[in-house]
Amino acid sequence: MVASELDRVRADFEDSEYFRFLGLEITKLEEGDVELRLPYKPELDNVRSTVHGGVFMSVLDTVMGLHIRSIGYDDTMTIQMQTQFLRPLVGGAMTARAEVINRTKSTVLLEGRLYNEADELIGYSTGTFKVMKFD
Repeated sequence: MVASELDRVRADFEDSEYFRFLGLEITKLEEGDVELRLPYKPELDNVRSTVHGGVFMSVLDTVMGLHIRSIGYDDTMTIQMQTQFLRPLVGGAMTARAEVINRTKSTVLLEGRLYNEADELIGYSTGTFKVMKFD
């Protein structure tokens, strides 16, 4: 994938209202190698003063979708996600990474992982995504 295509992918995500609402930052975007960071903000906490599980899932879904776009697909849709919550996140940033487990002509299966600032795994997800290429 050429740099201009990766720039377009970056713009697609960074121009998203939801991406900006959450406060996500793309810290790495290379072909097949992406990383997102979500700085802590108290508005994302649940009633227990830990980051809400829905935020975990949103970040995982986004990093897996970004990964798919970084490997050359023009569009993707989440078909299924299963998430495991391993540790709560209290007042710190999270980092997300993803990798492909399997690909077919029309779907990609990935694993997304979330880490706290101490680089401890706090959650992970597997997701199946429908993928499209426009040509």
